[in-house]
Amino acid sequence: MRPTAIVTGGSSNIGWACVKRFAADHDVVIADVQAPQHALPPYVRFIRTDITEAAACQALMEQAVGYGGLNVLVHSAAITAAARPIEQIPVDEWRRLLDVNLTGAFLVAQAAIPALRQARGAVVMIASRAGRTGYAALNASPSGTKAHYAATKAGLLSLVKSLAIELAPDGVRVNAVVPGSIEGAMIPRERWPELAARIPLGRLGTPEEVADAARYLCSKEARYVTGHALDVNGGTWMS
Repeated sequence: MRPTAIVTGGSSNIGWACVKRFAADHDVVIADVQAPQHALPPYVRFIRTDITEAAACQALMEQAVGYGGLNVLVHSAAITAAARPIEQIPVDEWRRLLDVNLTGAFLVAQAAIPALRQARGAVVMIASRAGRTGYAALNASPSGTKAHYAATKAGLLSLVKSLAIELAPDGVRVNAVVPGSIEGAMIPRERWPELAARIPLGRLGTPEEVADAARYLCSKEARYVTGHALDVNGGTWMS
């Protein structure tokens, strides 16, 4: 029987790249509010899920476990917003990003823990370089930052560490991938050349490169890695 992976936010960009990468040797469940615009590969199912609702996350896990347990959770679901000065960020926009990007991660993880413990599985959460640096790095705009987005991703990195400590006795590993500037919907194409000029490797990353990092962290090759944040950023931030 093939192991089972859930990919939240799996309908597009980095999430979709993770779906394709894991479908090579897993049954994959896409959990997203929107269905993919692509034909689903073999061994891939879609379950419409609002990760901000605890009941929806529980229902997702019940269905996924029904397919054969849960070995891998890749949490990629996130939203962003326009850059603006902090004093101009509406409080409802701040709360919406927290709700999706951080509370959603908490609810998904909380619902998945029993099945992950049973399988001694692995979790990867897709964070962001903004969670390390604030939004003062490559994507900063003269018109302001995305302080709310950066704050949610910083919180996500902290959540990963807490989960890693709590679940380690059960053999469940929890790590993060921390992308830098990645081709896709969150960065307008017209900004790619400008950003690439500031990246030591001279280009933006691809969603597939982020997916490769996620796959590694869930593999037996990373069996002694937990609580780690793996940077995939072309050299723009080095710890």
